[in-house]
Amino acid sequence: MKTIRDPVHNLIQFSEKDESIILRLIDTPEFQRLHHIRQLGLSFLTYPGATHTRFSHSLGVTHLMRRFLDQLSTRAREQDEQDLKAALKDGRMLALAGALLHDVGHGPFSHALEQVTQIRHERLSRAIITGPTRIREYLEAWASGFSEEVADLIGRTHANRAVVKLLSSQLDVDRLDYLLRDALMSGARYGALDLEWLIHTLRMGEVDNPDGTKSTEVGLDLNKGLSLAEDFMMARFYMYNHVYLHKTTRAAELMVRHVLLRAYELTIDGEKLLPPALAELIVHRDAPEEVIEAYLTLTDATLWSHFFAWQEHPDPVLSYLSRGLIGRKLYKSVPYPEHLSPATIYELQVEAAKVGERLGLQLPAKYALFFDDESSMAYKDPYILGSSRMRHRTFKGVPARQSHEVLTPERPASQPEITQGEDEATEAVYLFDREGKAVELSEASNLIQFLRGKALRLRRLYVPEALRDWLKGRLENMA
Repeated sequence: MKTIRDPVHNLIQFSEKDESIILRLIDTPEFQRLHHIRQLGLSFLTYPGATHTRFSHSLGVTHLMRRFLDQLSTRAREQDEQDLKAALKDGRMLALAGALLHDVGHGPFSHALEQVTQIRHERLSRAIITGPTRIREYLEAWASGFSEEVADLIGRTHANRAVVKLLSSQLDVDRLDYLLRDALMSGARYGALDLEWLIHTLRMGEVDNPDGTKSTEVGLDLNKGLSLAEDFMMARFYMYNHVYLHKTTRAAELMVRHVLLRAYELTIDGEKLLPPALAELIVHRDAPEEVIEAYLTLTDATLWSHFFAWQEHPDPVLSYLSRGLIGRKLYKSVPYPEHLSPATIYELQVEAAKVGERLGLQLPAKYALFFDDESSMAYKDPYILGSSRMRHRTFKGVPARQSHEVLTPERPASQPEITQGEDEATEAVYLFDREGKAVELSEASNLIQFLRGKALRLRRLYVPEALRDWLKGRLENMA
């Protein structure tokens, strides 16, 4: 038995006999790379303890997957649950491998890099799992075609829907581990949950879909788990509000995106500044599978080493942003009223550049003021954040290129946005009564119904600290 100490789950154990494939996968260079990818990206600039990695999170998800499988298999005693029990038994090793590898495609700074490259980490995970890697070698040695099955599970397209929902739903092992782990390591504590009772009240059942079909969903016992389900959703709400979307963390993420944008602009002009692996990935963004070997060399340290070097670069934008990141001299946030139009925001960017120039800052408009709201964030949690998106609006009175830069300055106009797909996690949280009938959480809880009606909305403008008072005054005059 291989035993690993973990701050969240205490002991994580793997059988060297029955789970040898999991131990072999852990030892692959592709998975070991996750030691060098922080789970919360730049959140350590806000919460110094939040330096935990995708590696420890992935181990935790695998541990929870085993516990979920054991609990649900034990409970599936009735005749009408035998199909579910068989699906869980047949898919056990698939579920464990998928849980372990679900984040293997993540790059530096987590979701911030996705908005630079416009490549979802799930696609990169598939490329790693099915490409010329040690991971694929070990998966295929376990069973022919197993690498494709694991990739399909992570992509939410596998035929074993019970296992898919355990890994990706509104109540899945991934969300549960990252809430517990992020709360503990950040010190925020908003994500504290009664894990043992949650597992005790865990259920799976059939849910009627609007089109007349049925789907397998994971949920909690209606009588025993209602309060816990409320706690789970409130924990997510508070973690988004206070940790994931914290104004300081968002400032750092926006600065990273813009410093990489500036480096890319200078690279286009002939100066090779980007890390070679990142440059290759951007060039091959339509076929990242072709450069997966180079991508696997990208870690947090890769980009930080470039930020250190860029502090002394002669380009004033590149050096200013790099010094800000290294010295934690981050842009400051100013809330803005909802009625501000994109055209007005663009005008503010132009003004900010002029005011900054008088103060000695050499920042073009799109680097002098950043725009941030829920539409520009990589986090996709429609249950908590809502699903509104602004990226496909056409804005009158704003030059096409500038309109694009106001909202998503890092995305070339020809590239698709990152959106919820049809195979994304179910947007419902289910509770099952004694007869197995499903009730959606917001129908059973007035608290959650109210919460969903107040989906989190964050609207901020970011400027260098020297421009904050000017921006506050400018917005007050516009009120």
